[in-house]
Amino acid sequence: MTPPTAWPNGSSLAVMITVAYEYWSPDHWPVYAPMATSWPLGGDVADLHSISWSRYGATAGVWRLLDILESRRLKATFPTSALAAEQNPESVRAIVAAGHEIAAHSVSQDVMMPMLAPEAELEVIERCTAAFAEVSGVRPTGWLSPRATASPRTAELLARSGYLWSGDHNDAELPRLIRTPHGPLVAIMHSDISDVRAAPAAIGDVQCATLDYLLSTGRQEILNLTVHAHVSGRPLLAAVFERVLDHVVAQGDDVWIATHAEIAQWTLRTEESDTTRRV
Repeated sequence: MTPPTAWPNGSSLAVMITVAYEYWSPDHWPVYAPMATSWPLGGDVADLHSISWSRYGATAGVWRLLDILESRRLKATFPTSALAAEQNPESVRAIVAAGHEIAAHSVSQDVMMPMLAPEAELEVIERCTAAFAEVSGVRPTGWLSPRATASPRTAELLARSGYLWSGDHNDAELPRLIRTPHGPLVAIMHSDISDVRAAPAAIGDVQCATLDYLLSTGRQEILNLTVHAHVSGRPLLAAVFERVLDHVVAQGDDVWIATHAEIAQWTLRTEESDTTRRV
């Protein structure tokens, strides 16, 4: 696909706001929690601090981030673990009611696509699809694997299950089509930086500087601003998130603020139009 030079509103830069709302299975926890990185327990000892730290996303973080987005009338994509829908359904309903996009993010962060047999991977996709449809009444059309890491089968299984886009592909800046036996799947690149990989001030500085750079290139560009409910939902990083969002909003019509689904739908329409012209 040969990409055009501008997004639908005529701007050269599209900005996607991504809020990862993640759960871990009962016997798992994030290895990057503050105490885990500096003082790991080791062995099979349950890290109750890391477990508690990860649950902040559901108890408080997702609600703070929803308020921040609402105050600026911005829509985001929420890649969400199926366990969030099953164990904290009111939060998922609130996300959908606010007009945000819900995307499937596996059952939990420890259920990894490359580690599953083909039948098990399809069952995971089907469980996620059913969980969100049952809780919110909305069937997800987008998918992001834990670690943004697919198996060799994931794209085909997603297309087979009716998904529109996948965030597991990082080989192209602009969205592209993946051809599968079950139809096309739009590949959308994940973020190069997020709130779990750098100091708070650095995250804000890098995101704002990257946006400024992309606006200066004169080419069609895309920026994925990614945060996590259990990380940036905390006051320290929520303030950084607000600063970055305000910088985005200040650009006005120079940027197109879009969900992943809007990016994917536009990509499909563009490809269909190009195909028609070639015929």
